[in-house]
Amino acid sequence: MSNYLYIPEQISKSIYEISSPIFLTSELFCYGLDLSQTTHLHIDQQLEHPLKIAQARVERKNEYLCGRVLVQAVLNHHFGLDQSITSMHEPLPIWPTHVLGSISHSQNKLIVALSSHAVYLGIDIEHWVTSEFAQESAHLILTPSEFDLWKSKAVDFFDFAHYVSLIFSVKESLYKAVYPAAKQYIDFLEASIVDINFKNQTLTLNFLSEIQQRYQLLEQYEGGWTIEQNHIMTWVFQSRNFA
Repeated sequence: MSNYLYIPEQISKSIYEISSPIFLTSELFCYGLDLSQTTHLHIDQQLEHPLKIAQARVERKNEYLCGRVLVQAVLNHHFGLDQSITSMHEPLPIWPTHVLGSISHSQNKLIVALSSHAVYLGIDIEHWVTSEFAQESAHLILTPSEFDLWKSKAVDFFDFAHYVSLIFSVKESLYKAVYPAAKQYIDFLEASIVDINFKNQTLTLNFLSEIQQRYQLLEQYEGGWTIEQNHIMTWVFQSRNFA
């Protein structure tokens, strides 16, 4: 067995053809895929299974492999790179030098984003949480200042469940963006939104000073969101051109 997952060109091409470009922010190549359109390809039967998904159910295998195949296709199409990013043994993608990427999925939706200009990059897709989930889980996701933000500003733009979905998702994006530096899980309450523009759908986050210093993180991280009918997509990204 090779150390890296081999993806035949035809499979890569097939996945790329049924994906759709998504504009999140400039200098970010982002693509989405409806996983229900991939079942006829039987990806999980055509590719070897890395250790991470060896025991997974079929749907999880398909979701994982489609994400990795789509990333390879975007790398090839936009960057002219055909090296594999999927180790058979390591759980995380191994990105080429000078390229950062991120993968996310929710239910039957998959998105990937790549950039060759990223200081940091994380993306997330979430279907809207229910009102019940929002009420029960808000204290695990929202800091006191984010509860205040809801009451003072956000209530004019979001219902509470959508607001909790936004904060949950953008913090997921943030943790993906800082994982290469922190290499640790960071709690939802250890990061907070410090500035938000609901019209432009952009925001700024920071970590508690103790967390920032422990993992030598930046003082602030820039992000944003885009809304679809039944889900939200968030990104935390800064281009070196604007750093």
